[in-house]
Amino acid sequence: MKHYQLTSTAFEGFVDIYFNELGLLTEFSTKEAQLSEMQQIWLLKQMPREQSELENVIKGSGTAVLTEIKQEISFDAFWNKYDDKQMSSRKKTLLKWNKMSDADRLKAYNFISMYFTGLGNTRKKYAETYLNAELWNN
Repeated sequence: MKHYQLTSTAFEGFVDIYFNELGLLTEFSTKEAQLSEMQQIWLLKQMPREQSELENVIKGSGTAVLTEIKQEISFDAFWNKYDDKQMSSRKKTLLKWNKMSDADRLKAYNFISMYFTGLGNTRKKYAETYLNAELWNN
């Protein structure tokens, strides 16, 4: 997932923009921006559906600045979101986590909610098994 923040001298705050691994827009949020009605309309009309179109929007604006927000997920953030402390081994999970690339860590972290949603009545895997199985790549 790629996260960008759009800022401009024309408004206060920032707009968050998110694209998935395929480069498709998944979400944008204006809650941290103070936009006029005209700015909101412009943003809605110009918001790209694909990451590859983002630079064209910025060039067309004149005052907009785009910053990629690098997401680094800590082990503690993963451990708390996965929340299987009674059954999973923190030590084994941390060993696996430390061997993973930053990209895989981010994918694993972001996939947790989708994984939990798809479980139904099945018990979730131990945290270290979740990481070993690389379910986010299926």
